Amino acid sequence: MSHRIYLDYAAATPLDNRVKEVMDEYLSHGGANPSGLYHEGRESQKALGEARKTVASFVGAKPHEIIFTSSTTESNNIAILGVAMANKQNGMHVITTETEHVSVLNPFKRLEEYGFEVTYLPVDEFGSVSADQVKKAIRPDTILVSVIFASNEIGTINPIKEIGNGIKGRKGVNGLPLFFSDAAQAVPHIKINMDSLGVDLMSFSSSKIYGPKGASALYIKSGTKLSAVMVGGSQENGLRPGTQDVSGIIGFAKAIKITQAEGEKEDDKLAEWRDKIIKEVRLALPEILLNGHSRERLSNNISFSVSAVKGEELVMAMDEAGFAISTRSACDAKNPTPPHVIKAIGRTDDEAWGTVRITLGRFTTEDDINNFIEVFIEQVKKLKSIH
Repeated sequence: MSHRIYLDYAAATPLDNRVKEVMDEYLSHGGANPSGLYHEGRESQKALGEARKTVASFVGAKPHEIIFTSSTTESNNIAILGVAMANKQNGMHVITTETEHVSVLNPFKRLEEYGFEVTYLPVDEFGSVSADQVKKAIRPDTILVSVIFASNEIGTINPIKEIGNGIKGRKGVNGLPLFFSDAAQAVPHIKINMDSLGVDLMSFSSSKIYGPKGASALYIKSGTKLSAVMVGGSQENGLRPGTQDVSGIIGFAKAIKITQAEGEKEDDKLAEWRDKIIKEVRLALPEILLNGHSRERLSNNISFSVSAVKGEELVMAMDEAGFAISTRSACDAKNPTPPHVIKAIGRTDDEAWGTVRITLGRFTTEDDINNFIEVFIEQVKKLKSIH
């Protein structure tokens, strides 16, 4: 094999050259601070406004309901901590799930330090929560519910629309609880319309749709009460102070336009290749476990648990063979405990430590898929024979 094959698109997608072109064009004209009152500043502000319209249209929101941030982690912190601080006089109970990304779980742990009571909903064997589970967990003092849209680790898609409708029926006269969803993995693969989903806040990222790292967005439904958790200037409605990365945001908007034009066809191809990998690997290695839902699953995500083989060993063996795959979320890669998502679906420690994630994307080819299947099966057999 003459080139490396990248199969960790869930961690970050490569920058599309068409995105780089629009970013370079903006930067070549100076890239002034959009808060400047002079001509160059007004031009940057205009570019920022156009990008905001593009992002808003993509998810069925109004432009003023979108704020730009530097990462999904930042968006998640602003949403979770901001809602809690703004509404704590109405209750100190919040709800989330056991399989959230660490950028959601850790803000909830912070809330526990502040005296909030957190309910962590268990998931079924596929990593999913139901609308009924959420509804039953809501109490009169519940102010926030947070459910991940699609798992970054196992690809399972939660029934966000049904959950949102269930929460609507439990809202009090004060409009609580609010509903937040981390949709970083979902947005590239699932058509989003905020009104039909019933969410009040949602985060998503440029780095998952072939845009630049360092540009993300947070949807905040009109009228949602939110306290600022960062202080500084008045940028982004005062919720994310600091000079905006206009070139990154413009790149984000261009990535969205490409996804709008090509995403559906792309996903059909990825789902076909995803299923091929699952079928052929499990046929050759019947002892391998597939993690996540077989149907309600992201088109590009595969998670395998291999007993008696360490996931990190398999990742390194595949790396030496020219393939980039992972064991878990990149943000949690140095955690000394087994992957929490894999444990939450009922896997043993041995199975959890033997988990690897393969995620496909725009620049994956059919030859890449065929080469991966051959080498992956070979490396698993080799490592199992050693152990």
